Amino acid sequence: MANPGDTFLLTKRDINSHLFVIISDPNQDANQIVTVNVTSWREDKDQSCIIEASEHRFITHRSCIYYGEDRLITLSQYKMFLAMGHLESHDPINNQLLKRILDGAAISPHMPLRNRQILVDQGLIY
Repeated sequence: MANPGDTFLLTKRDINSHLFVIISDPNQDANQIVTVNVTSWREDKDQSCIIEASEHRFITHRSCIYYGEDRLITLSQYKMFLAMGHLESHDPINNQLLKRILDGAAISPHMPLRNRQILVDQGLIY
């Protein structure tokens, strides 16, 4: 099962080597799993949620959350991609970091409206 705060990597790192985070609640709506990814911090990137290296085992330098793409998958797709070896589960983030990522989703000017609405409908942001 997938839960808010679960993380994964694509196994084909040449496509994307970023850590992805599930920020919606698949238990509420298995057809709409909202994901964001962690990317290296730079001044010109979205500053809505900055993460330091010590906040997750995978993160080795200052990073930020990339909210800018409309990445929705279904729970069945997620499970299928895991079973097929296209995704690799990683350590979940802690609740405090999940809250900060959700707070960032609420204020980010780059968060797609459809994804924001899913999080609002699930009561995760306001």
